[in-house]
Amino acid sequence: MKKIFAFAAAVLLCAGPLFAQKEKAVAEKEVKVNYVKDFQRQVKDAENVAWWQVDSLTYKVTFTDADKSRQAMVFSNKGSETHYFIDKQYYPHAVVDTVNHMYNGYNITDVWVRKMRGKMTYQARIAKKSGFLWWKKEKDVKKLNFEVDGKYINAE
Repeated sequence: MKKIFAFAAAVLLCAGPLFAQKEKAVAEKEVKVNYVKDFQRQVKDAENVAWWQVDSLTYKVTFTDADKSRQAMVFSNKGSETHYFIDKQYYPHAVVDTVNHMYNGYNITDVWVRKMRGKMTYQARIAKKSGFLWWKKEKDVKKLNFEVDGKYINAE
């Protein structure tokens, strides 16, 4: 019986980090009023709006626009940035080639155009996957930054 209890406790302790999330879904009323007003002023025709708390000072809103394009905006005390997500078939070749060459074993999960302070860059989210058959989880997630011409900048 002790072995079963010890095994169950070990499973629970190991499973905790698997289900931990960096971003937490929040209701719009929990977001700073100036962030909500800024979003509503900039995006009039948003659908499928979802707010996320990234950390104590940063909020992200994901949505689709009138053209059904996926977008996100990130608000913090440092300013705001907009993400325009790119469909997989249109990923820039330079981004795909860099990931394949420099990050062997990683898969691209998303690529977007990042607009911040009037400057546009590409940002790619990559991760390794591990697990068994249908149950896979991401590990070692990174964000890679690229110039608009595809030149690799750095990883976060």
